[in-house]
Amino acid sequence: MTDLSGIPVTIVGASRGLGRVLAETFHRLGAQVLIVARGQAALDAVVRDQPGVAVLACDASAADAPDRVFAVQTPRILILCGGAVPLCRPFHELDWEEFSANWNNDMRMSFHFLQAALKRPLPPGATVVTITSGAMLQGSPISGGYAGAKKMQAFLTGYAHKEAGRAGLDLRFLSLAPARLMPQTDIGAAGVKGYASYNGTSAAAFLEAMGPGQTPQQVGDALLDLIGDGESGSNFIVSADGLAALS
Repeated sequence: MTDLSGIPVTIVGASRGLGRVLAETFHRLGAQVLIVARGQAALDAVVRDQPGVAVLACDASAADAPDRVFAVQTPRILILCGGAVPLCRPFHELDWEEFSANWNNDMRMSFHFLQAALKRPLPPGATVVTITSGAMLQGSPISGGYAGAKKMQAFLTGYAHKEAGRAGLDLRFLSLAPARLMPQTDIGAAGVKGYASYNGTSAAAFLEAMGPGQTPQQVGDALLDLIGDGESGSNFIVSADGLAALS
């Protein structure tokens, strides 16, 4: 899919990092893009760089966030990309609030928006994509509950697909996991720095040992492929080698 002219696309968590790249991609293809993020200053910076993009300052993890967002735009494509940057420390050095940050942000966002997509519901033919993480496959020992929260986001996306089928709703629910840390993003840069320190090496050495990783733009391109023909209820991963379905 390359022509998105006039299609309403809402991206939650798009004022920086991967979300911002996704916003730029959809805006370039002619979509009516609404960006949702907490910080107004960061949103204002996006508007300066991408005139014509609509923005909404909102805590996406709040229970009323879907009502606030859908009052501004009812999306045909909804992308859930927001989340907290975890503290990069072993779990025994974290308190519970620090450990559960991604459950209380990323996962809570998915919970409220996926519920709302079903209950409202979104228009027939709408697609919802949850951005997760390759950490859900093998864990992430210095990021607290991050990997578990990302795995639960993928589970919940599958649950939404099943409930849409039970209700006879023409909606698609997909999840997409970037396979590797992306140092071009805040969370990726924090992860690289944290793991390099944890392993007693330099960031450059850690990245070299990690091997080729996907770029944020490759994630954006994979997302466009999924929106075009991805099977509802499926989980996908994107690496430097391209897009693949997860079993």
